[in-house]
Amino acid sequence: MNFIKQKFEFLIIGICIVALLVVPSLRNTVWDSLSAIYASVLVDLTNRDRTTANVKELKVNPLLEKAAQAKADDMAARGYFAHNTPEGLSPWYWLNEAGYKYVFAGENLAVNFNDSNDVQRAWMNSKGHFLNILNPRFTEIGIATSTGVYKNRIAVFVVQFFGAPAQ
Repeated sequence: MNFIKQKFEFLIIGICIVALLVVPSLRNTVWDSLSAIYASVLVDLTNRDRTTANVKELKVNPLLEKAAQAKADDMAARGYFAHNTPEGLSPWYWLNEAGYKYVFAGENLAVNFNDSNDVQRAWMNSKGHFLNILNPRFTEIGIATSTGVYKNRIAVFVVQFFGAPAQ
């Protein structure tokens, strides 16, 4: 009886592995849930750093989140990591596609991190990212993650958009 139970357990494990490899949407859901990078945590960490620097906190904007998700999904699906797409589309393309009207905007990217705190620490240790995070002109934020393959390994792509909406 134990032998049959072991065979059954191996069969179930095998089916799960095949499902993860064959069904991309399932794979992304599982990998995203295993990731310890969360947009809400990054928003909190960003606002903590802004508060520490006496800069007003950012408000989450759903259109910036939509733009960030579209950009993160594009990088994950096509395996690139850059501000501009392989065809040369700029970060502002994603803001325009989402319908976000702005007077100022900025973008921070991250890949190959496993923890929100590590992402924030890396951004704060990089001059360009640091300047975006503490830019007092920005009043809104949108962050998203997506899982894909980058340089032949599973990776979490993080996109952080900042904006000051047009009136």
